[in-house]
Amino acid sequence: MKILIKKDVYSSAGWRREGDIVELDNKTYQHYLNKGIGVEYKEQKIEKETKEAKTPRRRTTKKAK
Repeated sequence: MKILIKKDVYSSAGWRREGDIVELDNKTYQHYLNKGIGVEYKEQKIEKETKEAKTPRRRTTKKAK
């Protein structure tokens, strides 16, 4: 399970700093959630912008004098 660390914590693997996203086993994951050390991390999929979804842009051309 992936977890976002909210507080610095020292583990057997070394320091886990605030803001780090780490993969943990289920036991450690539950411990961190219960103690408030981290929160569940869910990856957000970024929606690709397609040609149909784009707003039309005005052409910039030189004006004739």
